[in-house]
Amino acid sequence: MDNTVTYLLNNKGYNFQYSLLNEDFLENMENFDIRDDDVFIITYPKSSTIWCQQILSSIYFEEQRDGTKIVEKIDEVPFFEYNICKIDFAKRPSPRLFCSHLPYYLVQKVLKKKQTLKYGNLRSSVLKISSFLEKLSKDNVEAVVKQATFQNMKFNPKAYYDKILTHDVGKRRHGHFLHKDHLIMEQNERFDKIFQGKMKDIPLKFIWDMNEE
Repeated sequence: MDNTVTYLLNNKGYNFQYSLLNEDFLENMENFDIRDDDVFIITYPKSSTIWCQQILSSIYFEEQRDGTKIVEKIDEVPFFEYNICKIDFAKRPSPRLFCSHLPYYLVQKVLKKKQTLKYGNLRSSVLKISSFLEKLSKDNVEAVVKQATFQNMKFNPKAYYDKILTHDVGKRRHGHFLHKDHLIMEQNERFDKIFQGKMKDIPLKFIWDMNEE
C-alpha cells in the first residue's frame, strides 16, 4: 500500500479516501465471509448508487415501502469498503445488503460466486431486481417504484445521506440533490457540450434518459 498522499491510500492501483478507511479490513477483504443471500450494489461513483440503494431497501424491508420506519440508507445498505458507521458486518443478520464503488479486479475474488444483474430505468429496474432476487410480490412493486422516484427521494433526507453530508463529511453550503434542475437551458447545453468533448474517447455508454434502456 502507498499512502504518500495524506488523504489518499493507494492499494493495488485504486485510490481510497484515507480518513474513511479501515486498513485492516482492506488488507483482509479477499477473505471476507460471503453468505449466499448477501446482495451487493457495485457501481461507478455518481451512477445512481443511492437510487439503487433506495430500491433495494424498499424491496427487502416492508417498513420502507409503507413508510412506517425510515432508516438511514448508510445503515441499511452500507458501503463495503467505507464502513463509516462502524457496523460489525459479521454480526449483521441476513440478508445483508452492501454497496461499493470498488473496481471489478478488487472484488472478483470476494464475489466470484455471486450472480450479477444490470439495471436501467426505474420500473423495469424494480421488476428486474425483484425477479433476480426472487423477492417482492407484484402487489408491492408500485410501492417500491413510488419510494424510489426522485420526487419522493429529494424530500426524504434519510434517502440521500443528508446527515452524513451535513455532520460527518462536512456541510455543503451550495448544491442540491437534483442540482441539474436548477440549470437554465443554455447551461445544460454548455455542460453537455463540454462533457461530450471530454468523454468522447471513453468506451462507456451512459444512460441519461430514464426511458432509455
